Amino acid sequence: MITSTFTGNKRAAEQSCLALLHSCNSISKLIQVHTHILKLGLHNNPFVLTKFTSTSSHLNVIDYASSFVFSPEYDTRIYDAFLFNTVIRAYAQTNNLKAKAIEFYKLMLEFGVFPNKFTYPFVLKACAGIGDLNFGKSIHGSVFKFHFGDDIHVQNTLVHMYGCCKGGIEFARKVFDEMSKSDSVSWSAMIGGYARLGLSTEAIGLFRKMQIWGVCPDEITMVSVLSACTDLGAFEAEALTILCNSCPLILVNLTKYPDMACEGSSESPNKCIHVPFHGQ
Repeated sequence: MITSTFTGNKRAAEQSCLALLHSCNSISKLIQVHTHILKLGLHNNPFVLTKFTSTSSHLNVIDYASSFVFSPEYDTRIYDAFLFNTVIRAYAQTNNLKAKAIEFYKLMLEFGVFPNKFTYPFVLKACAGIGDLNFGKSIHGSVFKFHFGDDIHVQNTLVHMYGCCKGGIEFARKVFDEMSKSDSVSWSAMIGGYARLGLSTEAIGLFRKMQIWGVCPDEITMVSVLSACTDLGAFEAEALTILCNSCPLILVNLTKYPDMACEGSSESPNKCIHVPFHGQ
């Protein structure tokens, strides 16, 4: 009876903290919840820690969460893939702390926590953000080691990662060509990699192949393709043809991108393009 009551109280405390974190919308409230977690002795509860990390990420204070969640005195046996994925994803989505996503991936392995198919897209995104080709290659090796080489989401982020790293475009194309199944994201990642490097002929050529295969492009693909058209000085005729031959939905959605430029256009202002749309 005593054990049952204790378990019930513990579960109630857990639910209370999770509810508080769900409604937490400020750093000051997060600090209060942090104190509440410690007071209730839930600092070793993986569900609470994962939710605390997720909430901290939404409030742009992921460092605050990681210093608490991965405190040296905590029992490392409570850490699981879901918690690590939450932390890695949070850092991968930052502008200047992507390297920490890689650090936590390494810590994940050090603690003996096995990554899953959701881990690698986040880690590869971080690699792409910092342009670390060598580490990206080592991650690619781990993808095969843990048998996630056939997962389309992992393959797509591999293409994107290689396309963002200096000297990686050939590796990107190799991954792309060897995919047993691809989708619009796969094509967009490869076309975007070419466009990013100024390989505009290759970008447009692959886009034409995408059309032949009957794969409908998304708006991200179109931004890359139109940028490639501009780079080749063929915007007026080529872009109009491309837009007319693409899915109608894309033509509508592109109105959200009146000023379209390749990533890194601040360094290559000649690649910036402007498309006049009705109603502008």
